[in-house]
Amino acid sequence: MRRKFSTLLEENLYERTRSEAIRQGRQIADVVCEALAAYLDGKAAAFGAQGVVAGSWGVLAMPARQVRDLLAAEDELLEG
Repeated sequence: MRRKFSTLLEENLYERTRSEAIRQGRQIADVVCEALAAYLDGKAAAFGAQGVVAGSWGVLAMPARQVRDLLAAEDELLEG
């Protein structure tokens, strides 16, 4: 089932999308749906089903002390 919605695009992006739809002999909505699906599928593949936070958890290669010092220097974000 398709759902209708509206959005604003930069003029250049709209014209590129429209030109591509004409070139392919398709509706603009079909080109937008395909592009959006490809974008979202690429994001899911890059970060897995868990998302970017879970996928990157624990990859900061810094000693804990250095992380605490860095956070403390940032407007005293770290208490205690």
